[in-house]
Amino acid sequence: MERELNSQYKKIAELVNKMIPEPWEIIHLYAQISDTGGGVYFYYKSEQYEDYVYSLELTKLYNINKAEHDKNEYELYKLAKKLQAIFKENNQEPWYSFTMSLQKNGKFKMHFDYTNWFDTEYSFSDQMIIWKYKYLNEKPQDQKLQQIIDKYLLEYPENPI
Repeated sequence: MERELNSQYKKIAELVNKMIPEPWEIIHLYAQISDTGGGVYFYYKSEQYEDYVYSLELTKLYNINKAEHDKNEYELYKLAKKLQAIFKENNQEPWYSFTMSLQKNGKFKMHFDYTNWFDTEYSFSDQMIIWKYKYLNEKPQDQKLQQIIDKYLLEYPENPI
């Protein structure tokens, strides 16, 4: 299983690297997979700029072919789905989502979240706010958004996302 997982991690990292049109410092990729679908997105920190760049904005910021980008995004989703299948095939508890944090030197961390967010009152956009707070250190300026984070941290002190 470990060999299969490492192979899948490598495929994901290589595809994300291929999708980024400039040198980068760190990438944080989030994948959420369920039996009915899911999604994958990532943010990366450019070597040139302070702010993180969102994967869904790449075609607007750079001269990237949208059809090719969409194809790569779908391929990322399939790779994430396959990663979950490896867990299931090896009788491991399937996760709900994962975050891969990848440094430019090749070191990476995987965090698997087993919380079924569909069974909570947190919407996908709430989850994204929480995820960005945790991985991108993005603190909301809006009080209502900050309340989402505060509530989450009270309900989930172990910060599973």
